[in-house]
Amino acid sequence: MTRHLGLLMNRFLLVPFSLGLTQLAMNKSNLINGFCAEHRWASAVILGFIGSCISAVVGWKSVQAPLQFIYSCFLKPLGYHGHNQQDRLESFYQDQADVYDATRGGLLRGRKTMLKLCAAQLKQQASAIKSDEDLVWIDIGGGTGWNIERMNTYYPIEKFHKVYLIDLTPSLCRIARERFQRRGWNNVVVLCEDAASFTLPGIDDMSGKVGMITMSYSLSMIDNFFPVIDRIQKLLAPKGIFGIADFYVSGKSPSPAEKLSGSQNRQCSWLTRFFWQIWFDFDHINLGPGRRDYVEYKFGTLKCLNARNHFIVPYLVQIPYYIWLGCSLERPDEDRSWDIDIPGSSGSSVVESPPGSVSGRQTRMEFSKPALQTRSSSFDYQARPWRLPYDPSLPCHTQFRSYIYAFTWEDPRVDLEYLDLTESDTMFVITSAGDNAIEYAIKARPQRIHCVDMNPCQNHLLELKLASIKSLEFEDFWKMFGEGRNPQFETLLHDFISPNLSSHALQYWSHNSDRFSHKFYKTGYSGLALTLVEWWIKMQGLQKDVHDMCHAETIEEQKRIWNEKIRPAIFSPMIRKVLNNPMFMWNALGVPMNQMNMFLKDGTTQQYIEDTLEPIPSRSLFRNDQYFFYLCMMQKYTRESCPSYLTEEGFKTLKETNATDAFRLHTDSIVNVLQSMPDKYLTRMIVMDHMDWFSPETNELEQEIIEMARVTQPNGRVYWRSAGKYPWYNDLFVKHGFEVTPLGIRESGHSIDRVNMYSSFYMAVRS
Repeated sequence: MTRHLGLLMNRFLLVPFSLGLTQLAMNKSNLINGFCAEHRWASAVILGFIGSCISAVVGWKSVQAPLQFIYSCFLKPLGYHGHNQQDRLESFYQDQADVYDATRGGLLRGRKTMLKLCAAQLKQQASAIKSDEDLVWIDIGGGTGWNIERMNTYYPIEKFHKVYLIDLTPSLCRIARERFQRRGWNNVVVLCEDAASFTLPGIDDMSGKVGMITMSYSLSMIDNFFPVIDRIQKLLAPKGIFGIADFYVSGKSPSPAEKLSGSQNRQCSWLTRFFWQIWFDFDHINLGPGRRDYVEYKFGTLKCLNARNHFIVPYLVQIPYYIWLGCSLERPDEDRSWDIDIPGSSGSSVVESPPGSVSGRQTRMEFSKPALQTRSSSFDYQARPWRLPYDPSLPCHTQFRSYIYAFTWEDPRVDLEYLDLTESDTMFVITSAGDNAIEYAIKARPQRIHCVDMNPCQNHLLELKLASIKSLEFEDFWKMFGEGRNPQFETLLHDFISPNLSSHALQYWSHNSDRFSHKFYKTGYSGLALTLVEWWIKMQGLQKDVHDMCHAETIEEQKRIWNEKIRPAIFSPMIRKVLNNPMFMWNALGVPMNQMNMFLKDGTTQQYIEDTLEPIPSRSLFRNDQYFFYLCMMQKYTRESCPSYLTEEGFKTLKETNATDAFRLHTDSIVNVLQSMPDKYLTRMIVMDHMDWFSPETNELEQEIIEMARVTQPNGRVYWRSAGKYPWYNDLFVKHGFEVTPLGIRESGHSIDRVNMYSSFYMAVRS
């Protein structure tokens, strides 16, 4: 009852507040237009006096542009509704045409990013374009030609056969013509015509032939936008790109396109929706969500980004804007070099047949399509087949705001000793950070590697690694994932990596581009553990000792530093208390309560940690082999101590072969993905330690093992690690037709692999 009264009171308090904002926005137009219409001389005198005072101090040229901008946007009358659009625009822009570009940099955000993404798409599709003569670009509402001049930085204008700038404002077109004349671009034509009815000189019909069309902050200014969008749809080539950067507000309810394009950060608060739509409306700029919805209905989505412009006053003023790249709904499949052949989430669509069927040919079996694919989603237009469709709005996905693991904590060398992988294998792997899955691709190049994770961010991370391998040179890639720091990441993301990323992953990394600004491996929830390790080392004054141990030349030296300096500090009472805390175990180390209970059956937490760490300094050198622990202490890898994909040889193998084509990334639960697969489809499954997370009191895990038995081929194998020496669920595998064999059971003083974090390593063979 109290809660309902509180909500009711809030609503009554918010109503007058919102009405006050409405009145404020209305007063903007009424007061300014009324004042200026009757007292223009006064405004001119006031502005002139202010300008004289400022220019006397800092110089006229430095204040001319901002004063002209203030006068044109806030003091000058906007014109009557009875005027046609061209007269109104010309009246508004004619006095500021010369300073337009100097005053719009901070307001019209996203233009550079939109052009970069378009250029990156063009470069990737260059092989599909017969010749440069085929490439035509139309910039609708191009104004002064700033977009075209800027695009030359990302994709040379000389590569376009023709570039047409369409704008309705004569004064802005004049600036554009002068700009292109100075540049000597004879292939750029400026047309002062209406966007819905323009004609291209010397060309009778360009229907279906235009390679790129862009609209930079112009869609929101067009009164009758329906015929303009319909015209663009008619002009755009099947392989063409349509790019938009503009202001927007969302609707009250999420748009259906959010499920199709993964529109992270798209929804606006009620205050933002209400205020900015009214505020911009007085300048004849329409931010209603219907425009964007119509565009996404008429075109397929390639990429989509949503952001906020903190204009003038950071964090107080937040103007929503978006960047969107689309394509024809009829975009040909051959442009994508792949077919969706494996299901998405929650009851998927298409699955490959088991290897070797139909004389070795890969046939396909039809299943029901996911509900989110009532219309073509952005997944249908990916350049790479890696990411499979999923609904990002489901609670099982929205609960994750970041990846848990920035690195993989299982030893792939031991895996490969027992996997016996061949090129004909079809694998099922838990994604984690993707390091081990990539290792399998390097060593054996299996036919298919299905990576599964409920956390979308884990798949975003693996997808970024795959896309970066395809897009970047080794040194840039090494800085990202070897050193964990690449200040140029945002530029690399938009200029090179973006075409190979799904729209969902691009949005995530655009919003989190700062992850590579300092120490990448201190991000995510596992980064909390590394941060605590770093803090603990500093508090103990062990920086030099830890550094020396990580760079020791001999095992003897490494063991000495461990025994004399590091070990006594690790097993202190304070550390024991921290490790006994379930909240720390989950948030920092990713250890849930059920798993913690498993190793507590075999002994204490103290004993478990001792059994884990004691053998490690004696096994091999941190500086050239033990990259797991080197990373934990140094927060980076070295060229000698790193996963195989971070070596030049491994990177080259992945980049120059089709090894990465094997990957399919499922964002769903293990049981759902297994249920979508046909009988006897998989040959190898590596499910890490996830079965430890289940409770013996429920039958959830048994249902999963039943599905494993169904989809695993005869003699197919399932591998897992466990915090317990003799996991309770081993019997379930035996019950459902597997023969279980221990590959390693940890004993005090001996390690079973380079990590040695788990008490046991098992294999189950399907009978």
